[in-house]
Amino acid sequence: MCFKKDGFEPDAERRAFVAGSIGLAIGGLSPAVAQGGGVAPVAAPPPPTRVLDDARALHGPVRFTHNGQPGIGGYLARPAAEGTYPAVLVIAGNRISEEYIPNTCAALALAGFVGLAPDIFHVIPDSARTLDEMRAATARHSDEDVIHDIHVGIDHLRGQSFVRRGGIGVVGFCFGGRIAMLLGARSREVDAVVAYHPGPVTAEEIARLEAPVQVHCGTADRNVSVGAIRALEAMLKAQRTPNEIHLYEGADHGFLAYTRPPRYDPAAGALSWRRSVEFLRRLLVP
Repeated sequence: MCFKKDGFEPDAERRAFVAGSIGLAIGGLSPAVAQGGGVAPVAAPPPPTRVLDDARALHGPVRFTHNGQPGIGGYLARPAAEGTYPAVLVIAGNRISEEYIPNTCAALALAGFVGLAPDIFHVIPDSARTLDEMRAATARHSDEDVIHDIHVGIDHLRGQSFVRRGGIGVVGFCFGGRIAMLLGARSREVDAVVAYHPGPVTAEEIARLEAPVQVHCGTADRNVSVGAIRALEAMLKAQRTPNEIHLYEGADHGFLAYTRPPRYDPAAGALSWRRSVEFLRRLLVP
């Protein structure tokens, strides 16, 4: 990772980070393969929600220190233009090295935010491949431990000269959507929560959630039902938490993750992201 004064210079380490754990070529482009000396096939265009190569964003892996000691890592993106920007946390539902998570941070940078994805799954060894192995590795890493990790990330953000003072936003996916709401309920620093097909929460867990919440979910989600989203909506309304619920007809779980065809839905992904950015700007940008 190559640091400049207050940011990052994209380099080979960044490219390796986002490509390594999913085994995909950057951008999902097929490598050109010469066939019998002929012309290589034309690569398909990248998904419309992929922005990692846009020069207007600087991004790369970071490592936090906490109480003077090396801590966990994360992925940070910021606008290339000089200035100060509101911060938005990205809470993943899986390893942050899956390309769509760094891409989400970069998309936030293009929208005028500093995006940071703390590595809340740092307890999972690289050798873990199956869901059972991952669950075993995180069995003793509680919600409280995860939120502590996120607060270390917030401390890191507060120390950056390009981060604007004031409230922060949180964008969470699946389990990360659940954690985003828990964080909003426990931290007065959170002014906006965006939850994509969030994991279940109880009324007790989010009783103190006052920050506005925006929820995105597909009607064909095989992990989070429309009924579960409507129950969450009723829960938020009952405690007078401002909320927006957006359902996407025919979209499945993870519809924003272009690394997961055929679940990726370009139209629903683009629309949901536009709504997310508008929501965050409304609540975080003076």
